[in-house]
Amino acid sequence: METLTSPVDIERMHSRVLNLGLLMNVFAPVVLIFVGVLVRTRGIDLGAVRDLGLFFWVLIAVALSEIPAIYFVKRTFLSRGKSFERGSENSNVEQTLFQMGVIIFSLSLAPTIYGLVYYLLGGSLERFVLFAAFTLFCFMVFKPKQEEISAIVKRHQDIGENPPES
Repeated sequence: METLTSPVDIERMHSRVLNLGLLMNVFAPVVLIFVGVLVRTRGIDLGAVRDLGLFFWVLIAVALSEIPAIYFVKRTFLSRGKSFERGSENSNVEQTLFQMGVIIFSLSLAPTIYGLVYYLLGGSLERFVLFAAFTLFCFMVFKPKQEEISAIVKRHQDIGENPPES
């Protein structure tokens, strides 16, 4: 099993996590906007739902509630060492970092999905793009920093040197 010990390895893992974030929080929203426009212009027209104003504000509130959720998940991953303590031979710091990235970036992508639903129900394209921009904002704010990844790697190495007693 490969361990991240050198700064080059940490930079490589940081790049992998950021590439995952770019894929999920930049490329996926662009694809969803394209798909939404394509479905709405050439797809099956079920008719627009009337009075989406309240629904829009509910979706905005739900999207804004994602911010504390993302913050909580990120802090939980950064502060815990429990994932390394259990089954240390199966536990891998790269796998944990990748899991953290997938969870954070999935939560960040959720507002774009809300915007897609809103747009397909008859909402405006501008408001859909607003939700996609919110996804990009969450990516920029909550992407893992290299220092945070270094701290996780150091914690993993410390636990590997001093395994917990059962």
